[in-house]
Amino acid sequence: MRIVLLIPALILLGVEPGVAASVPDLPGLERAWHGCVREAYGRQPSSQSRLAAERSALDECKDREDAYVAAILAARITEEAAPGQGARAMASRAMAWASSVAGSMIDPVSSWLRSFRR
Repeated sequence: MRIVLLIPALILLGVEPGVAASVPDLPGLERAWHGCVREAYGRQPSSQSRLAAERSALDECKDREDAYVAAILAARITEEAAPGQGARAMASRAMAWASSVAGSMIDPVSSWLRSFRR
């Protein structure tokens, strides 16, 4: 479902759906968006309220924000679609769960057994 929603955003970015791995770099898009917002905020009239100036600056840079968000979503989908990543993530979660259960069960039992040895 996410891929279907992401395809129009990728087309707007100029990225073909099959080439999601070549999404533009996220830090560069973030810097461009933040720079646009700062510049737009600086151009707002001083007679305007702070909230209105912030809203106007965000509205002015909406296209860069959309590009940045689409690139983040594309990167997440690419990470999730990478072969073997899901299995590794599940295995690491299972190991973490097993170690937490072992820690919460073995320590009390071992201390209880040590009390009988004394």
